Amino acid sequence: MRKPNSLPPAGLFTRNGVRFAVACGVFAMILLYLPIVGLILLSFSAQPLTGIPWPLTIEWYTSLFEGENARWLKPLATSVGIGLLVSFSATAAALLIGRAVPLARRSGSLLATYLSVIVMPGILIGIAILIFYRGLIGIRTGFWSVFLAHFIWALPFALLCILIVVVRFDRRLLDAARDLGAGRLRRFLDVELPLLMPGISASLFFSFLLSFNELPRTLYARGGIITLPYYLWTASSSHSTQVSLIYALSAVITVASFLLTLAAMRLLTRKE
Repeated sequence: MRKPNSLPPAGLFTRNGVRFAVACGVFAMILLYLPIVGLILLSFSAQPLTGIPWPLTIEWYTSLFEGENARWLKPLATSVGIGLLVSFSATAAALLIGRAVPLARRSGSLLATYLSVIVMPGILIGIAILIFYRGLIGIRTGFWSVFLAHFIWALPFALLCILIVVVRFDRRLLDAARDLGAGRLRRFLDVELPLLMPGISASLFFSFLLSFNELPRTLYARGGIITLPYYLWTASSSHSTQVSLIYALSAVITVASFLLTLAAMRLLTRKE
């Protein structure tokens, strides 16, 4: 018997329609996560290049820090350093922009301008930075050109994280604080900043991950800088003895990125 308050399914939301939608979602998740799970399984294989996860071993994980196998540590430090710098700078810029966009007259057009970078090909952005900043301005490719490319890529996503919490912010709270004598800085620190913190935290996480995993834009702007994604890309396409270690290293990075993404989503969707 149907519950009194329940509504009968209508249109596409029939029982069979819901089952079909769920099946499509499950199939999409299988396509997404099956290669990732396969990569993690092969990282424990004694012969991962064969594609057979047997016999099992942890040799590749223990070898990651031995001798020449530890050459990935310097690219890791470079990626972490650039990622942290991009994370804080993109979040700070997004916080300034995000607080102003809803108050602008043509907020829709302004927002579309900032978010247009998302749909632009990464290689196009990398070539543009290479030609413009190096050819016309004279900035050498290297650390700061990579930072600039990553900043351009991370800023729209950081802005989205900030806007999600900004549009729900009740500006009457600022008016009340002003009536009580609070200055502009005090209103921001005591009233606005705590309520925007979930979006700020998510922006920090996503900006770092976008920079940490970025490759297409880095290819043209890196100069002599070797980031971890670039190191993994070159090592996996070579015929050196480190190819098998890439499975273990990729599995570690995948799990760490997945956990950071879950933490960011948790902060972004957290209810007060």
